[in-house]
Parts: sequence; C-alpha cells; structure tokens
Amino acid sequence: MQALRIANDRRARLLADGLLAINSHSQEVLHGLTHEESQFLIDFDDMTPGDAATLERRCQLALRHEQARLRIAFADDEGSADEEFRLRVETRF
Repeated sequence: MQALRIANDRRARLLADGLLAINSHSQEVLHGLTHEESQFLIDFDDMTPGDAATLERRCQLALRHEQARLRIAFADDEGSADEEFRLRVETRF
C-alpha cells in the first residue's frame, strides 16, 4: 500500500472521521481525490500560502473532497433508512 506522508496523529484523526480510503491502486487517499491530490491537500496546511493558482487548486480539491464525503454520508443515511423501514415491515408480520 502506498500511504500518504502524514503525521500519525493526523492520520488517526482522519481515519476516525472516515475521511481516508484505499483506492483501486492500493493507495491511501482522501475521498474523491487521487493520491497526488490528497498529498497536495495534506501538504498545503504545512506550507506558506503560495500564489493564487496554488490557493485555487487547494480550494478546488477541498471542495471535491467535501462533495465526495457528503455523497458517501448521504448514501449511508439512505441505506440506514432503507434497513430501518425493512425491519419495521418485517416485524409487523
């Protein structure tokens, strides 16, 4: 597995929040991003703000990551609601 270069305490927080995944290439990533994009976003917090293009890229990647995270959360909620409904119907009969 190709892990992201990240401090162990930060990795633990990201894992606890369900923000990390392993992609089809066995690379650790932030949801919705490639390995390289994930590393850029993680490294951005540790570097001095660069030019406008660098800041724009950071914003775009953060938005893509957040959209992917919300899609996953929504799908999980939908699945939970379907399961709860199924269980209610089954217990009536």
